[in-house]
Amino acid sequence: MADATVHVVAKFVAKPGQEAALKTAITALIAPTQKDPGYIAYDLYESTQRPGEFVLVEEWETKDLLAAHLDTPHLNGFKAAAPDLLAKPLSVRLFAETPGF
Repeated sequence: MADATVHVVAKFVAKPGQEAALKTAITALIAPTQKDPGYIAYDLYESTQRPGEFVLVEEWETKDLLAAHLDTPHLNGFKAAAPDLLAKPLSVRLFAETPGF
């Protein structure tokens, strides 16, 4: 299982008045993330009912490559800016694909 692809589901909720800034900060991560080793997919969704609430779904070749991605300059920059943008702590969950579906 250590070599199985890993899926990340991250939820972001913007502070009031920071919705556009949060969206800009998250979308700015797309291009550099696509160059990171192990990157497979990066899909961003915004709630249709709660503007400023985002879900990011990523796929990585391995947990180790995901861990390396989490310590890149672009992610560290986002983490530094996050307290000013987020209404609550970022929620991150890791998932493995269920075979047969």
